Amino acid sequence: MQYILTDVIPIMTSNTAPSGIASASAIYAAGSDAWYAFDKKNTTVSGHDGWMVTLSTGQWLSYEFPVAKIIYKYTIAPPNSSGRETRCPKSWIFQGSNDGGSTWANVDTQTNVTGWAVGTKKEFTISTPNAYKKYRLSVSANNGDTYVSIGQLEMMEMLYSDKALILSGGSYKKYDTVLGWQNVTSATPTESDYSNGNNLEEVSSISESAWSQLTGNVELYYYTDNPTKTEVQFGIETTPFTLAQEWEDKTIKVVEYTDNPALTESVVTLDTEPFSIYEELGDTVDVLYYTDNTSKTSANLTVTANYTPLDEIDSDFDVVTWTNADIEVGHEPTLTYEALPFEQLIITPYDIASYGTIKTIVAKKINQSVEGTLRFIVSFDSGVTWKSYRFGKWKIINITNTENIRRYGMTVDTINTIPESALVGLKRVGYYLDNSIHRSAEIAQLDSLKISTSSPTQDVKFSDVAFYLLNTIATIKLSLQGNKIVGTLDDSDTGKVQYRVLLNGNPYYPLTGEFSSLAPSPLNIQLNLNEKDIKFGQDNVLRVEFQDYWGQMDFWEKPFVGTYSGIMFKDETGTYLSNSFGEILKHLDFGVVIAGQTTLEQKVIVKNQLGVQVQNLILEVQKEKLPEGVKIEMSRSNFPFTPEDPLLFNMFFNADEEFEFYTRIVTDIQAPPAANGEFEVRAKADPV
Repeated sequence: MQYILTDVIPIMTSNTAPSGIASASAIYAAGSDAWYAFDKKNTTVSGHDGWMVTLSTGQWLSYEFPVAKIIYKYTIAPPNSSGRETRCPKSWIFQGSNDGGSTWANVDTQTNVTGWAVGTKKEFTISTPNAYKKYRLSVSANNGDTYVSIGQLEMMEMLYSDKALILSGGSYKKYDTVLGWQNVTSATPTESDYSNGNNLEEVSSISESAWSQLTGNVELYYYTDNPTKTEVQFGIETTPFTLAQEWEDKTIKVVEYTDNPALTESVVTLDTEPFSIYEELGDTVDVLYYTDNTSKTSANLTVTANYTPLDEIDSDFDVVTWTNADIEVGHEPTLTYEALPFEQLIITPYDIASYGTIKTIVAKKINQSVEGTLRFIVSFDSGVTWKSYRFGKWKIINITNTENIRRYGMTVDTINTIPESALVGLKRVGYYLDNSIHRSAEIAQLDSLKISTSSPTQDVKFSDVAFYLLNTIATIKLSLQGNKIVGTLDDSDTGKVQYRVLLNGNPYYPLTGEFSSLAPSPLNIQLNLNEKDIKFGQDNVLRVEFQDYWGQMDFWEKPFVGTYSGIMFKDETGTYLSNSFGEILKHLDFGVVIAGQTTLEQKVIVKNQLGVQVQNLILEVQKEKLPEGVKIEMSRSNFPFTPEDPLLFNMFFNADEEFEFYTRIVTDIQAPPAANGEFEVRAKADPV
């Protein structure tokens, strides 16, 4: 897998330029604003102190991205002024937020960080990264000064490679703006072939004239090294056209050839929009009738057309029904007529307020065919502008031009293809109707339109880890994976829900103890439990309380024994050697080691306590921390002991799975004495 980690904060020239927002709890004085910690000048400008503030509880430095990003690593550089290393942070919490900073999730915690040096930055890897829009570094202690200062703060995102090749004429090609189409290979492309192809963004900029140079079938091949991407989608938009637009003002000749001697004529069928006999013949029609049936004394002519007597009523009218019979629910008197009114646009006069699926409100798909023209337009701003969904995008429609609405308005089939998420925030609906018998002055028009909707009002029930709305097919399912709550709410009629989390009887999310904001489904719930709030080796109680829009409540409660999260190391007795915060709990004791000696092997147990499956586990010794002349060797077995550096386990590593390896100390005869020496082994793994 090829990827790089790169700082994704731009070179800031102010707190808001060129993009994003830099902010801080406070500053010491002008020239120590938040954005100075993101101007990339710390290592080149002498005396550059970046962001600086007087030390007190709760001082923080923050950066907000325009869109949420997954940060895998962050770096901190001290002020570029000798003697000011004591202003560097010593203990802090790195946090993320997706609601503008109203609530924060702890991403990384560091304590007792010392050894700062001018010109040298420190790196900190995030063990369980998630997507957040805003990040902040909240400092609780420094290294002894009266001020806190951060010279530079970087946030690293993982960038992947996206490449594409075009197959045409038996060859895989790329496009060069100067040289045109270039052949890359005629065989099945390898990874190196794709590296010579076009970036995905470049493919979208290839001109129409360049595409027209390719003949035959054209196929697009896509490569990415992003393990989280499972599919790719390309959108090609062309200018819409109709056959009538293409043939307008042209003479069309249809010539058919056949060698079938039984075929004596050709048939050409053209589909047109429905029309009535009145549109073709006018309002005055004479019918001549002839018969040689002597029993016939008069002629009867029946014409079936789109017509109703209501079309003849010019003024407003009411339809009143009365009965003294008992009326069953669902069988109330109704008025039905087949003809639709004269061409007109009917618009809902008020904003729609509904908690149901919006598609069932706009129009319901029926099985039988419908005569006439029915088109829909919608508004998201209470009727200021009107839009139609075409080719995956919203297009603005001029409602003063009914021909535009007829041509570009949405059909019922179009509405059923729109993603429900694209209809969120819909306020009003316009219905274009046209199916009258003829264009006359005597017409019947609709004066108003009423939309009735229903919302879930029945009770709720909660079973195991599933939340059910009784009159829908909605469910919320939760699970505790490691120290992370994972759940998904999927509600077919988009009923809004809210929740809160309590840990050991105390509010955990939101911290205020209130419910989260009402949110439409589908709603993903992913919440990391801060291990500092968990009682390790003891019983804990996690409680998640749910509440819907109507105030119906239920809860899910799960007891669990607190444990560490991460790739953990234990000795052969099962005792943890370190915790999730990097603190040493127990040493592997090799006793006194004499220079030139190789110690006996000691067994170490590795356990996956991340709660998810990982792969490609790498164990690596931190050599820079070893004394001179000392080497740490690792092996998969102790007999034979075969050193590997680093030690790679190229396999899947399931949650709670554990296996062992062996380690020993090898010293050189010239190794100088080192009292109480320590060594550190770090684990790295890729998510599956």
